[in-house]
Amino acid sequence: MPENIQITSGNFSLGPRPGIFYYISDALKELVQVESDGSLAGPSYFVTRSQLRNPVKELHYDGTFFWTLEDLPSNLGIVLKKWRLFPVKSATFPNVSPSELRWQDELTLINRTNIKYASSAFATEHFHRTFQSSASQGASTIILNSTSRLSVGDVLYLGPNDAEAVEEEIVVGGISGNEISFTKSGGLEASYLSQDPVDFIKALWLFNEHSFTGTEDNKGTIQRFTYPAKNRTLADQGHKYSLVTAADFDDTTISFVRGDQIMDLDITNPTFDLGSSLEANLREADKKTPITVFDLISVKDENIYYKLQQKETTEDEEGSLTPEDWGDEYNFQTISSIGFVNSIALSFDQRFTLPFSSGDTIAVTAQVRDQLNFPVLDERVQFSATVSDLGNEGIPGTFFPDDQDDTDVNGLVVRTYVPSTTQDEILVDIQAEVL
Repeated sequence: MPENIQITSGNFSLGPRPGIFYYISDALKELVQVESDGSLAGPSYFVTRSQLRNPVKELHYDGTFFWTLEDLPSNLGIVLKKWRLFPVKSATFPNVSPSELRWQDELTLINRTNIKYASSAFATEHFHRTFQSSASQGASTIILNSTSRLSVGDVLYLGPNDAEAVEEEIVVGGISGNEISFTKSGGLEASYLSQDPVDFIKALWLFNEHSFTGTEDNKGTIQRFTYPAKNRTLADQGHKYSLVTAADFDDTTISFVRGDQIMDLDITNPTFDLGSSLEANLREADKKTPITVFDLISVKDENIYYKLQQKETTEDEEGSLTPEDWGDEYNFQTISSIGFVNSIALSFDQRFTLPFSSGDTIAVTAQVRDQLNFPVLDERVQFSATVSDLGNEGIPGTFFPDDQDDTDVNGLVVRTYVPSTTQDEILVDIQAEVL
């Protein structure tokens, strides 16, 4: 993929405007909007109410707020900051336009004896809902398309509504099916239509290079801090959480980059097992040197990842690799998460002796997997047997009951190879291919 957004800082995110990318400029200390070709897409928003003392390592948008990750000065630790475009259109002030990126809150993590913080990646556990039916100004209940993941006490951010593009917030007081009740003086400030958006955030997830020993032992940790309480409620430790350079959250999945792979972790899985692992074209032309991903955008609805990089390696039809280095600029590379056939492997039943006696057969198994290393169902596999030129001439055997079938849920096809009656010793090549 050629140059595209051509930004000058190692962070980016989607945001409130569809199709527009946002990043915080290290030089300007402003939130900048760009088109996918790098052209400016509107005014920049200067940072207020807090300082950016170090470069922003990652930027995320949860549907209402932007979030940043920075190192604290003097190696004191790290800080996650919450920001909002301000002023916000509301029923009281419907005609304002954002002019600044205003600090709202932060989670500061200070190094201590038993735990030290060094991180390049975090994710916001946030969710998007919509109004299932319209709600009128003054109402004290709303009906959503889903109340999954919602709890009493959660803050819902409503809007912008379709009519005036205004926003407001409520606190969940009760949940009955898809109906939310709340207490707010005067009820809803504005009216909403079906499909108007609703957003909420539950937690912050942080990847830390250090384990709970406080030393760099290549046993990273992932930690969950509830929000807004900021209490650490979950933590897991292991090598898979070290050397993580970028992460994002979508649906119920944390996607993160480690080495040359994008890994998925479903937060609903209590054992923290990885859901998938995707080779993400993150090696230079020598096939050894890793390419760093500085930030990641995961869009599960579109089955795509956006990776922010300073280098890429392309491959032509003949398999030749070409490196490209963008110097001080950052561009994104996309990769699909839709499964496609990536490999087919053969295995053989070794319970036979040579030479074959009359009636001997061999069980041949083909397994088909996709680029995420998951088995692929319903792929037609054809087996073939040919006599190799490296041995004597002869007649190859056949497959029983025939030479092709569809893979099962485990990606497997099993066939029986029946040797021929050739008396001479021959070498047979057995192959399988996906049709």
